[in-house]
Amino acid sequence: MRRGLSYMKYFHYIVCFLFVFFSGWSQETPSNLDDAFNKALEYHYVNKDSAYVYYEKTIAIANEQDNMDYLLGSLSYLINANSNFYDLQEYRRNLQRMEDCLLKDSRTNGLEISGVYKNRLLFDKGNFHYKLKEYSTARTYFLELYSILKAVPEEQRTALDIDTLSAIYSFLGLIYRHTGKYEQAEFYYTQDLNLIETFRDSIEDWQSASFNTKKLLSQVFEVQGNTIKASELLKETLEFYKAKVGNPRFKNNFLSTYILLAKNYLKQGEYDNAVMVLNENHRIDDRENPFSKEICVLYADAFLGKKNYQQAENYYERALNDFKAYRQHRPHQDIAHVYGKMAKLYLEQHNFEEGLNIVQKAFRNSVSFKSDTGGNPKPRDVFSKIQLLNLLDVKLQLLQSAYAKTNNLTYEQEAITTSKDILTTFDELKLEFDSKLDKQFLAEEVYPIFHRMLDVVYENYERTGSKNILELALNIAEKNKDFILLEALRGTQATRYGNVPQNILDKEVRLRAEITHFEKEIFDGSDDNSKLEAQIFNVKQAYYALLDTLKQEYPKYHDLKYGSKTLNFATIRNTLLKDGGTIVSFTLTNHHLYAIILNSEEQGFLKLPFLEADKKDITDFYRILSKPSLNGGVEEISVLGNRLFEKILKHPLKDIDSENLTIIPDGELHYIPFDLLRENDSYLLETKSIGYGNSITSLLELIKKGKSDKNHVLAFAPNFDEKIAVQDNRQFGKLLYNDDEVSGISSYFNTQKVLDQDATLVNFKANSSNFNIIHLATHASANDAYPDYSYLAFSQQKDSSENNVLYIKDLYNISLNADLVTLSACQTGIGKLQKGQGMLSLSKGFYYAGAKSLVNTLWKINDKSSVKLMEFFYEGLSKGKSKAKALRDAKLKYLETTDDNLLQHPYYWSAFVVSGDISPITKTSYWWYWGSSFLVLSVFYGVFWYKKKRSLA
Repeated sequence: MRRGLSYMKYFHYIVCFLFVFFSGWSQETPSNLDDAFNKALEYHYVNKDSAYVYYEKTIAIANEQDNMDYLLGSLSYLINANSNFYDLQEYRRNLQRMEDCLLKDSRTNGLEISGVYKNRLLFDKGNFHYKLKEYSTARTYFLELYSILKAVPEEQRTALDIDTLSAIYSFLGLIYRHTGKYEQAEFYYTQDLNLIETFRDSIEDWQSASFNTKKLLSQVFEVQGNTIKASELLKETLEFYKAKVGNPRFKNNFLSTYILLAKNYLKQGEYDNAVMVLNENHRIDDRENPFSKEICVLYADAFLGKKNYQQAENYYERALNDFKAYRQHRPHQDIAHVYGKMAKLYLEQHNFEEGLNIVQKAFRNSVSFKSDTGGNPKPRDVFSKIQLLNLLDVKLQLLQSAYAKTNNLTYEQEAITTSKDILTTFDELKLEFDSKLDKQFLAEEVYPIFHRMLDVVYENYERTGSKNILELALNIAEKNKDFILLEALRGTQATRYGNVPQNILDKEVRLRAEITHFEKEIFDGSDDNSKLEAQIFNVKQAYYALLDTLKQEYPKYHDLKYGSKTLNFATIRNTLLKDGGTIVSFTLTNHHLYAIILNSEEQGFLKLPFLEADKKDITDFYRILSKPSLNGGVEEISVLGNRLFEKILKHPLKDIDSENLTIIPDGELHYIPFDLLRENDSYLLETKSIGYGNSITSLLELIKKGKSDKNHVLAFAPNFDEKIAVQDNRQFGKLLYNDDEVSGISSYFNTQKVLDQDATLVNFKANSSNFNIIHLATHASANDAYPDYSYLAFSQQKDSSENNVLYIKDLYNISLNADLVTLSACQTGIGKLQKGQGMLSLSKGFYYAGAKSLVNTLWKINDKSSVKLMEFFYEGLSKGKSKAKALRDAKLKYLETTDDNLLQHPYYWSAFVVSGDISPITKTSYWWYWGSSFLVLSVFYGVFWYKKKRSLA
């Protein structure tokens, strides 16, 4: 969507400002100059040709009379008219004229108002490049102007400064929205709304400014799936502009609001409503409607949704012709966008030949130079990597359709090549995103594309059995699995070897901590949010500027942290499988479950049917396990355990006899404790030691971390008085046995126990980085709506108002050196399922903080049974067992030593799972064996020689 938006509110103010400025000289100004200028203003919004004629006449007269005030003012107005009518060719020419006047014309030297025009030129350049969709260049100009205005002390800022800042915020929000950075876009829009509300008395027509920004904010909500909230904002805005429909100044605002409302209806699949809204634009002739090209595309989208293919094609063709003329028949992403839409039209009609032809036309227009090659563009050559990713996906679908229809292997091979290009594009696109939330959104958006790629490579693998194709499948499955965590895991290496000065690294840590602090304050609602949002805005500005510096000036650091590497079987076997074992990596799609199986000698690739009924079995299985009834439900657990094993693991484990098993779950599989699945009516627990990973790539990163030479445990067991609420709305019951749990650990490891009122968050933060094993026996709470605010609870400090809960968000700014963290609390491994990111849980937060491995829980645990289970677990660790085997043996020993049938229910012992680097935490030492053997042999040898000597005597 182009913009006549906050730019117009800025221009309107400067119009008023300059009009007053000019009117001061009206008695000294020749009437022909004054008349020409006023005539130009009359046509400014309604007639392009007439406005141009009179502005040029004014400029010519002013130039002849050396009246630089009128010359610069009229040229500035002319530039705004170019913007209003989206006349980019004239816009470019007049920007150059203005720059020449300000920098080369000696008549502007010493002119009092030249500073205003220089600032205005920066703004106009930003707007011009925004209209070209050259977002990076536009952002540079807006940020330069922003720096100039922010340097002015707040008490000295004029109304024009404030209005300009507001417009800059809106433009930056637009730029970030168009580049897929929705968190930053929303942040700038919110800042703009706060600014407007604070300085409403200083902003000309502040209500219009506010509604413009709300309209922009609606687009962020729409993309994020909150179409209802978006629709509410748009309808509210539309009512406001309907009252101003007779004012030509608000024409673009009125039209663009209708367009955004139509888009919202399209997003919801309400195609008739979209057409109805678009029809409202017919009250303005297309020749006077600067948005007519976008409207044609939206009509086409609506008719495509209604399966009216001919109408859709007609509108796409019309839009295409208009965009080509508007962009002067040069390659442009607007043209590529329409071609991409047309390719989808042919895809839906199963016309793959025409669709593939159209996609290539889209590719030729997606780069900044003429290209007649039949291949796919390189990501670094295109206007927009997001657009390229979407075009490659359309091409992939067309190739799949072509291969299914013809069985021509050429189409299959081209689909494989396109899949590789999608991976490359995705890798480069990720580098452009700084915000964690925006990265998550990207991961969700591309998830279906990766599923389609797996479909392609699986068909080829099934036919050829190619090892190279299976490695490609592995990289596809891994590429969009938890890449955000992976970047965090690589942070230490990047810090160590990236050659970034320590003061810059310290600044990054400090800014992240400040952002977290302000976000928590806003979430907890403990202060005035508007004040906090203003503070966090400034900190985020500094933070993102610092990230840009790191990206540009320290490429080695950036590559070490964010660069992608290709996985191969040799690396996995030499690192993760050198001691034997099997890895099964799952990818769950809408109707299938893909499994990649690797052990020290073989590899396999399976496609298993997996439907909604199977997902329901998982839901039922989890429900029965996590909430045991008096009736037990053990029989139902057995039935579901057998059924899920048949569906999920029977075929992957066929002919696999290794005891050690690593599961990489996906989607709903995160809810399954796999050791409770049943093979031949026995728990898998009886034959397998099972560990878990977020991805194979993250496991490789965790293995790289060094281990501590000595094991030293930090164990926290807070107490909770059930009469005392923590932070007002949090109430925890007493934990009667958590101190016993900690005492049990100390029997096997050197343990610093932190109990009762000493078990505070302050003490945890002060000491946690000094221990390689951390055990937390406390309360926890998962927050599905806001995963970053899931938390662990600590003892409330006396006479302190400090928040005593540890959020996931806090863990992003904590540095641990832990080989193992055990979270003996409720649901520490459960949270919100996020496509591409797995389970957003407390345990994942500890990986961000630096833990190598984790023991966590899948549901609410029993305080008493956990004591025995954890004691047996640490006993196994002390004997040099792997973490997975130690946990498995602890569960088996618990069952052997527990007589109470109720306490043998899986609820009481199977919630604990282990993930990450599951290697032993204690090296098994045989010195005592050899020492004892040597002692025995020495004694035997001594006795032998003694007897022999006696016999000789």
